[in-house]
Amino acid sequence: MIGIVVVSHSATLAAGIQELVSQLGSAARLELAAGVDDPAHPIGTDAVAVMSAIEAADDGEGVLVLMDLGSALLSAETALDLLPEDLAERVCLCPAPLVEGTLAAVVAAGAGMGLEAVAAEARGALAPKQAMLAHQAQPQVVELAEPEPIADPWQSCEVVVENPHGLHVRPAARLVAALKPFNAELRLCKGDQEANPRSLSRLALLDVKRGDTLTLYARGGDGALALMAFRQLAAERFGDAE
Repeated sequence: MIGIVVVSHSATLAAGIQELVSQLGSAARLELAAGVDDPAHPIGTDAVAVMSAIEAADDGEGVLVLMDLGSALLSAETALDLLPEDLAERVCLCPAPLVEGTLAAVVAAGAGMGLEAVAAEARGALAPKQAMLAHQAQPQVVELAEPEPIADPWQSCEVVVENPHGLHVRPAARLVAALKPFNAELRLCKGDQEANPRSLSRLALLDVKRGDTLTLYARGGDGALALMAFRQLAAERFGDAE
């Protein structure tokens, strides 16, 4: 599984991100390299600490590193020079926003995605905020193709979201994790908007609120099982407390 490392000038900031991540229920490993060991001047980054965090996060599949400010990037680059060459080659320094990018990366890594896919999820994590604040066009509308005349047509399950705060990051992360095991082609729709239900950042673009109707389309392999899991998760309010 891809490991995640957060490099920050502030240990308090990094701890806050770790607290947010703990709410997602992801199995991905998150390591912190934040602040420096100087009580009088604790703000800063340490290349050796970054190196150690990368080593702790790596299980052989790769590590994504996210950073806050400019010198954090310098520390991360120095850490790569200190690492064994084979480990350094499977480390990706990511320009994603620290908070949003870390949350998206942890969910993607926990879903079993590879390093490039996890990095792409992190880089795209600002898209929902940009779309909402800039009043841009709604998420890309993709017309669902009519079921092809084959033996394995589309199946669907429709639910009404009852979560008081809609499908925010925690229930969305649970949905991504719940659909991970199923070998099936999946599409999640709200009206004429469509998102990949295995992508946290794409789900956020749907801006699902309480009372919205979601339809999951599935076909192939475990499609029927994916629909059953989706229906059950919706009945449980996607894991949110009453």
